[in-house]
Amino acid sequence: MATNSNFKPIGGIASAELLMVKDLKSRSDLTTKEGIKVELSDYASHYDESFLSDNGLVSVKHTLTLVAAREDAAAWIDAEFLRNCAADGVVAKITLSTGEKLTIGWSKKMLFEQALRLQALTCSTGTRPKHRPRIELVLSCCDVCSAYNNN
Repeated sequence: MATNSNFKPIGGIASAELLMVKDLKSRSDLTTKEGIKVELSDYASHYDESFLSDNGLVSVKHTLTLVAAREDAAAWIDAEFLRNCAADGVVAKITLSTGEKLTIGWSKKMLFEQALRLQALTCSTGTRPKHRPRIELVLSCCDVCSAYNNN
């Protein structure tokens, strides 16, 4: 069977892991501690990075949208998870479909001060035929470093 070489999945996130900032003390914790492995649904998850300027001061807005089947997300999304995301924040370790690995919510300059925080959680029953009930978790933060050169 021939494959469609014109297909390019939107989103481009192959995997995502969320670590609660309240459980992290140092950068080494990002590699030694286990987080919540998010089982992503289709190719709808995506990461956006916007550079903003306010009177000559440049900042970077990070927005991570994770899409998961509602039954899978029920294992890790609860009231405590949402409170922690809103109050303390999370650090996300994501792998792009290109194989590139990014850490969002931690930077060399700001450390854990500008962690990703809950922007929105949307639960939907599906908008198209064959869509399963799903959640969209939107996390965002603003700091001064791009995730692409934050190693």
